[in-house]
Amino acid sequence: MSIPALTDWPRRAWITLRTYWTPPPLATTEALRAFLSERAAFLAQKVAIDYCRGKTGSFSHSLFKEKPFRDALEVCRWESFAATLADLLILAEGVLRPRAQIEGGDSAKRVADALAAMYPSILADYPLPTHRAGKDWSDVEAEFAIRFAAARNAASGEPARVARHSAGRLFATLPIHTSMRELDEEIVHGAVLFRMVAIHQELTRRADPPALVRALAAR
Repeated sequence: MSIPALTDWPRRAWITLRTYWTPPPLATTEALRAFLSERAAFLAQKVAIDYCRGKTGSFSHSLFKEKPFRDALEVCRWESFAATLADLLILAEGVLRPRAQIEGGDSAKRVADALAAMYPSILADYPLPTHRAGKDWSDVEAEFAIRFAAARNAASGEPARVARHSAGRLFATLPIHTSMRELDEEIVHGAVLFRMVAIHQELTRRADPPALVRALAAR
């Protein structure tokens, strides 16, 4: 493989920086799908790991080497991912609904139906976690269907209200004994809400509603 000419390096560096600071708009179903999946995974893992490290302090280095703890953390990460993904899909429907209503007809319904279908589809992208062997995701998919149906017929969801769901699931599955975290529920909720607000802002900023509504309605 040839080494790029020295004169190419500034251009390449500029392209990299420009892409980082001004990421492309979310204009396709595939782009939106990837965005929601990636951000849900990041939020779930980041909050869970940061909390466990902060709670256990200097013991965290040893704790993260223990298999029982790692197994319990995996349960938390996967269950929190599923809960966070559900919340982000509800927020995405709220972001796109005004444009879908402008389009008229049954656009709002078709967009909501397409977003609802993303939930089981994204979960199916990943191998079934060990703790759900023989159980699949049918229980959380059923729960999501009920929540999403209610959300699409109500006022657009705000992160502060929607985040209670994923924060509660993450807190309930944290691999820290309940006696050590019983007073930390609001701390965990605040951490989840902080990151969900940031994701919601990024989604609002990067989304191309006309293009997304057309793409989702066509499906």
